[in-house]
Amino acid sequence: MKRIVFALLLAVLVLFGASLGLNGIAAKNAQKEHLWLMQTLLPGSESFTVEPYAGEDTNIRSVHKAENGFVVETVTYGYADEMTVVVGVNNEGKVTGLVVLEAHETLGLGSKALTDHVFLSQFLNRSGSFAVASHDADAFSGATAEAEPEGDSVEVDGITGATVTSKAVVRCVNSAVAYVTGADAVSAATSWGG
Repeated sequence: MKRIVFALLLAVLVLFGASLGLNGIAAKNAQKEHLWLMQTLLPGSESFTVEPYAGEDTNIRSVHKAENGFVVETVTYGYADEMTVVVGVNNEGKVTGLVVLEAHETLGLGSKALTDHVFLSQFLNRSGSFAVASHDADAFSGATAEAEPEGDSVEVDGITGATVTSKAVVRCVNSAVAYVTGADAVSAATSWGG
């Protein structure tokens, strides 16, 4: 009986020690992956420092400064739930990369925001305030397809069938660009989260 208790105790200690060692490895791998993501979103950057954000834009969760720009993590509501979008913006205010890290949008529609490279690539190497292009009449406001975009907005084509999700991504990108350029983020979203 004593041998069984000793063997169990030894096994628990070995497993505990292994888990401590693996936690350290997992944390280092997560840091490497995070650095790789930021370097991919902001090409030419080597290292990043966390810059405290005390502004009023509730979409901005974290800011990482590099020598040639910023990587801004943003969170806003899409159609179904919160979406996390990470955006690289160079010092001139141009979007250098973006990725939707997390979204729980409608399967087959809004969920395309995670992988629709055609939609996401519309933001690259562009600056300014973005808006989803209106190609159809808006049944709620009575707007027509001929309506002019507001101000000097850069229009992007939304994901078909996922206008709310598309506007959420635009809102995130606008927050990141506005942070870097010092402009106010203009949201083209509806009041109910789209």
